[in-house]
Amino acid sequence: MTTKQRAQLYYELSKLLGAGMHLDRSVELLLEQRPPAGIVAYLKGLQKGLAEHLSVADAVAKHNAAFVSPLEVSLLTAGERGGRLESACEHLAQYFDLRHKSSSKALGALVYPLILLHLGLVLPELPNLVISDAVAKGGIDLLLRLVVMWMVFGTLAFLGWRALQSAVHNAAVDRLLGRIPLLGATRKHWALARFCQVFHTGLLAALNMTETLKLAGEASQSAMLSEASAQAAKKIVEGSALADALKTGESLPKSFVNAVDTAEQTGTLDKEMDRWAKAEAEMAARAQDRVAEWLPRLFYVIVVIYIASRIIGMVSGYYGQVNQMLESI
Repeated sequence: MTTKQRAQLYYELSKLLGAGMHLDRSVELLLEQRPPAGIVAYLKGLQKGLAEHLSVADAVAKHNAAFVSPLEVSLLTAGERGGRLESACEHLAQYFDLRHKSSSKALGALVYPLILLHLGLVLPELPNLVISDAVAKGGIDLLLRLVVMWMVFGTLAFLGWRALQSAVHNAAVDRLLGRIPLLGATRKHWALARFCQVFHTGLLAALNMTETLKLAGEASQSAMLSEASAQAAKKIVEGSALADALKTGESLPKSFVNAVDTAEQTGTLDKEMDRWAKAEAEMAARAQDRVAEWLPRLFYVIVVIYIASRIIGMVSGYYGQVNQMLESI
């Protein structure tokens, strides 16, 4: 499913559950609306799990494991156990809607540089494509350049995807990605937003603190936050307060830990986590907008440099041919 479809799915589920509709009937109603194929697969998997008398989270994890994230499983787990499944779905709808809008803006900003790059590859070969004895050579050269370009893009995309996957379980990779300008800040804000969303739902569900920390750490999709959560859970078992337990390491911002300390003492921890979840999601979206603003500019500069080098090469080749013609006269 796309992020837009996920936002739509969880918004509809939240609306139906909030109106007092039973989950089985909610799934049937959504299937009757003939949603996109991704949503249909999700709903049928959920329906199958419910028929097996599984919990919502277990049904999703078992039958939709191929396309659900730890955040979804963790939030559904916490929401279901606390009788707040509609709130968990609402959290997920808001999260995926924000992700969709930010990602769409970033991808849209890359369209113009990509068009410019293709023009830079095609235009220098036009003279060869209009000369009858050079059509084959010009066409082959152009095809090779296009293939090489997309191979480079594909390789970079694959390496980036692998790095993001590794960062979920490897703290060293997670730490390295966090140091990348712009992209690192975006990842950190999204990770903390996911952590706080699940933590807030766990508090509302009255889960014990160690379990809440475990679910929040897994949902963050950050190895550093996951390790910090596990360490904090151990300290809480040993008798430490939540804020003191979270001070271990440098994975969590000091401002966040201080806010948790104050909220814990005043009994407003659930409200504080909700506030941080919304604030971090908004900051993540703004950070992603900055990436969408600067990445195309960087790409544009690279494209301009490439086109300029091609133009210089064409001009040099042209004058070289003219000089050879003059020398032969």
